[in-house]
Amino acid sequence: MESVRIQSLLDKLAPSNALEPVSSKKIDRVVIDDSVPSATLNKMYINRYNNNGAGYSDEALKQHTTYYEGLSILERNSYLNISNLPLWKASSSKAGNPIENVLNNDCDTFWQSDGGQPHKVDIYFSKRVEIVLLAMYLSIRADESYTPKIIHVYVGHSPSDAVYYKTLEIRCINGWLGLTFEDNRDDGLLKCQFIRFVFPHNHENGKDTHLRAMRIYTPTGKKTMEDTMLGHSAVTDHMFPGFSIR
Repeated sequence: MESVRIQSLLDKLAPSNALEPVSSKKIDRVVIDDSVPSATLNKMYINRYNNNGAGYSDEALKQHTTYYEGLSILERNSYLNISNLPLWKASSSKAGNPIENVLNNDCDTFWQSDGGQPHKVDIYFSKRVEIVLLAMYLSIRADESYTPKIIHVYVGHSPSDAVYYKTLEIRCINGWLGLTFEDNRDDGLLKCQFIRFVFPHNHENGKDTHLRAMRIYTPTGKKTMEDTMLGHSAVTDHMFPGFSIR
């Protein structure tokens, strides 16, 4: 009898005949492979390694060209780079290769872990932010067995309440990868205060991980009090697609 009364009350608050089923658009696992022909049409790949080298025969020069061309593409878009606002913390770092290296504009530097797997990178903001794009630079050609094969992404307000968001399966990548959040919210934003990247496996069974660059972007005009107080400027700004979470 009590259950009937409760159901009647619920029907008054939200009539069951007015409710529509909701299907999630979230894709839990995304395969990253910029070597397939269809990659040219995928917005996730900001730019790709040019195997013809644009006339360059030197491998290092090809890598540099790919890296800086990607940065240039990012800078031509309308998002605000907030990568310098949060605290970045790695589970371990090899001497001379700190996590801060992912924020500079130098293709030859990188973060390298120095410990047992899984490796982790935690990103702490002082308050909730609206993220429209996460961009990272990865290169199997340059890093070989140091290249992550699997990347798990967790988000929340702190490490204690972070929830699993997505897994990236890296099959082949030599360039900038852009992750967006259309599968998370209708406004295409990731609203959080904490992000964790977990690297459990590398290519070729490598043990330590390299991460060469990462950028975090918020929509244009979303400058916060932190921007003013800390005096951060957007060294690079802007673009990419493919994801989503509240």
